[in-house]
Amino acid sequence: MKTSTLPAALATSALLLAACSGPAKAPAATSAPAPALTLPISINAVMVGGIDHASDPLFGVGNALFGSGRLPSSDDDWREVQYHAYQMVILGKVIQLPGTGPRDAEWTANPQWKGFAEALSSVGMDMLKKAEAKDAQGFDQLGNNLVDVCEACHQAFKPAIPTMKIFHKPSPVPPGN
Repeated sequence: MKTSTLPAALATSALLLAACSGPAKAPAATSAPAPALTLPISINAVMVGGIDHASDPLFGVGNALFGSGRLPSSDDDWREVQYHAYQMVILGKVIQLPGTGPRDAEWTANPQWKGFAEALSSVGMDMLKKAEAKDAQGFDQLGNNLVDVCEACHQAFKPAIPTMKIFHKPSPVPPGN
């Protein structure tokens, strides 16, 4: 009976190559965790420059229900309200990241802070739904909800409400400057 030496030769060659290649390399270590995200500005700056700015037109819709202000009357008006509601939704998420302020890291590590920030986003989302439906009814209550969230957060974290010299509307520049 004739036997083929080819399979035996291949098996022997494979064993020799494996033995000569040295120990198997350990799997590559997982990369280092990504650095934590931080804002390049303070949370206070986000609040004054973003949240305050976005809230005024949203309050305006609710106030118009009581005769103070103007209800949105065109698609462009409602789109503008939507944009401000989008800002409120996203800024509630943004303020969950620490920034450059002296207490930002402390605040964002606190579960209560995260709860207030989530509530801010939630009210913004409710306002967005109303704006998308072009439905002003209920904006007064949503405005009250927004005030309640902001005031409760400020009571817990920033009772003196200092602006750190960041203002919603810039002070006029004196003539000649």
